[in-house]
Amino acid sequence: MHSLEILLSCMYEKDYSIIEASNIKTNAVIINQCDRNSKHTINLTGCKYASWINSTERGLSKSRNMAIKNSQADICLLADNDEFFDDDCETKILAAYAELPDADIIIFNLSNKSTKLKSHSYRLKRLELLRVCSWQITFKRQAIVDNELAFDIKLGAGSGNGAGEENKFLLDCYDQGLKIYHVPLNIAMMKDNESTWFTGYDEEFFYKRGMSTRYILGFWWSCVYGIYYVILKYDLYENKISAFKAFQRLFCGILENNLGKDYLKIESGKKDDT
Repeated sequence: MHSLEILLSCMYEKDYSIIEASNIKTNAVIINQCDRNSKHTINLTGCKYASWINSTERGLSKSRNMAIKNSQADICLLADNDEFFDDDCETKILAAYAELPDADIIIFNLSNKSTKLKSHSYRLKRLELLRVCSWQITFKRQAIVDNELAFDIKLGAGSGNGAGEENKFLLDCYDQGLKIYHVPLNIAMMKDNESTWFTGYDEEFFYKRGMSTRYILGFWWSCVYGIYYVILKYDLYENKISAFKAFQRLFCGILENNLGKDYLKIESGKKDDT
């Protein structure tokens, strides 16, 4: 029988009220990025627990990696501070892994968020991973540890480079041969909390989107996906920025390739050291 932990990332929580506010009724690892370092265990109802870790590190990817490192469960569910979990989310998730024993990662749904994935259980293809958000992701922890996989700290909230860290994580998993499935069961709902990083579809957003997409997909695929993305999201940004300006800033991010240049500098430095 598998065990489950919710890996929740948050910031500047002054008390433990987020546990009840998120309706967490299973074991959890909570990373609270704040101004101190400490770790302790909170006993929950039904013999459940939450490992609460205060950390002075910054960045969502660092928070995710710390949660994975401190997890003891077989199955992990990624979470943020703006979700409300179904009472039976643990039962649904563990049952899905029992039915799909070869699955390393299973993507679920949220009741109040639409998805472009198919409405039946199936194994995902590579490009479909770009349609997944972090709050949908569960995984077998040992598969991640054994393959030395982690969230890229150059991406995600707090990195200054925009989002996309969950998509790169999934693509890295896929490239390592992990089996990724979608199971169309709702496990939670999103609350209307203010985002810690998303400030709207402005010029900076599209520039960072282009930059991160180039870093994740490479030049040619990022150009194709960039066109698709600007067209797809038009209804969401049309009142704030023109389609022409969105294209311009996104492709500026792709062409300047600042994240890729940083990566090449790091690799060059490693070679010089040897």
